[in-house]
Amino acid sequence: MRPIYVCSLLFGSALAGWAATQNYYSGTNVTGQLVLVRTVDAMAKAQNMTLSSMRFRLNRPTPEFRPLARLKPPLGALALPGMRALGASAASAALTYSLTVEPAANGGFEGLTHYDQRMANGENQFSVEPPNASIATGGGYVLQGVNNAVQVYTTAGVPLLPRVLTSNELFGLGPAIDRVTGVYGVYPTDMRVFYDHSLSRWFVLQRAQENDAAGNWLPKSRLFLAVSQTADPTRTYNIYEMNTTELGHPGCPCLLDFPQVGADQYGIYISGNQYSTATETFQDAAILAISKSSLLTQSVAPVAFRFVIPSSQGHEFSIQPATTPPGSSYFLANGGLEFFLSNNANYAFDDKFSVWAMYNTASLGTGNPNLFLTRLAVPGVSYTYPNTATQRPGPNPYGSSLFPPRGVPFIEGGDPRLMSLTYAGGRLYTAFSTRVTDSQGGIQVGVGYLVLSPTFRGGLLSAPVLKSGYLAANGNHLLRPAIAATARGQIVISSTLTGPGYYPSAVYAPFSLSTPPSVLKVAGAGALPEDGFTGYEGYPARWGDYSTSISLQDGSFWIAAEYIPNLPRTEYANWGTRVVRYVP
Repeated sequence: MRPIYVCSLLFGSALAGWAATQNYYSGTNVTGQLVLVRTVDAMAKAQNMTLSSMRFRLNRPTPEFRPLARLKPPLGALALPGMRALGASAASAALTYSLTVEPAANGGFEGLTHYDQRMANGENQFSVEPPNASIATGGGYVLQGVNNAVQVYTTAGVPLLPRVLTSNELFGLGPAIDRVTGVYGVYPTDMRVFYDHSLSRWFVLQRAQENDAAGNWLPKSRLFLAVSQTADPTRTYNIYEMNTTELGHPGCPCLLDFPQVGADQYGIYISGNQYSTATETFQDAAILAISKSSLLTQSVAPVAFRFVIPSSQGHEFSIQPATTPPGSSYFLANGGLEFFLSNNANYAFDDKFSVWAMYNTASLGTGNPNLFLTRLAVPGVSYTYPNTATQRPGPNPYGSSLFPPRGVPFIEGGDPRLMSLTYAGGRLYTAFSTRVTDSQGGIQVGVGYLVLSPTFRGGLLSAPVLKSGYLAANGNHLLRPAIAATARGQIVISSTLTGPGYYPSAVYAPFSLSTPPSVLKVAGAGALPEDGFTGYEGYPARWGDYSTSISLQDGSFWIAAEYIPNLPRTEYANWGTRVVRYVP
């Protein structure tokens, strides 16, 4: 159902001279569209090898890459009324912190690498860049998912599955490509993993655009969701699927790109960007709310409710749902409420954010859910498109093997979309990429962050700014930040450090609401330049679309970020991930 505009509420004085409108949206009960299709025992899969014997490989070459389109924000959309340029008055109190770089006390452990992902399932995989470093942790386990590969570790970094699983195996699908027959299978991408501490259940989320057996893209798409049956992430998962093609919807058939996951007391929330499979243009934002109680009782068709939000105000792109860490409380008033946050990632300069509140989420526990969604744009901190990042020169065997030989590539700086959202202690914490000026006057890719204090009373939403600022590394760049926080206001932002002084390295910045950031801790020092195939296609090299930061009830943090280790690599890529625990 298309959104229904209900009323306007003007807050002119609060927004320094421009009128903010609170919008209300209606959704649709879509119970029956997300369906349990099978169960898969992850440990049993990992104990059995399939399609693994190299002697049966085809003598003819089979495709090595399976690149997906670079689906970007819809540039050129209308600016919001009163939009201001970077450095305007709304951000005048925000500071740029140029951080001191130092080694972390705990270096963590090696997460999944390109070699792990490409060689999984008997090598019936594609070379994929960029990696999306997603982790979840709880109950003494760490679950990592990167692209279409998964592994479970102890908190000391010991792998618990006998081998790395592909997500095709976890979802009960055939291989991405069968290198014996040359037949293409489903190619899931955009992985997110999540642990819900209130359910003690693990989630693995991906989307896929369909293709035929010859690899030709089809105008069809699906969403895959694996939900563990127990608190053990190495055992059996319920596999749910949903058709996301949206035939008959304006601008579709579509695919749901960049799916993100969040949760409140009553629901699991999956947001994504709907793109036309024909034109690769952004159409709408979609948010799917799924009943936790239905998932816990292993319903064949869990109760679900969906909002489709057309692109009209400029803030509909990449709406980020909030996660609430253990030790913090969910928002239980108004029948249960889940917060979301978005910004205007489709325009060159802005300082506005949209706070979204989905309320009456307790109705997901009934057979007739009736949820409501409202949005309010608020001033925050200025942001703009990041520039391209550089990296320290060094050996690049793949680039050097091309004709003509290529030098070390640049790295994509990304766009300003929000990368994560945490709701802790009644506050919303977010971080994003933006262009920054360091203390030496250099223009770098840096990090912007924002802390809001949201309230929702009598149908009115507000979210004043508590803290905002920027992180910069003098003469270098910080890529793809993720933020986590505790109820007491301890904060960690993870990212990748790269530039003339550093090979791409996994780093994090700890600080608090009362203590400004000052140090950038290196959890995984890069040993080599990025040397993957995407950096030699006429574009800067792709980099992880996101990293991960998580806080736990004991006050500790877990982070995962992409970097370049000195580990076994494939011919076509050398990325790795670093997983580390930090205790303030």
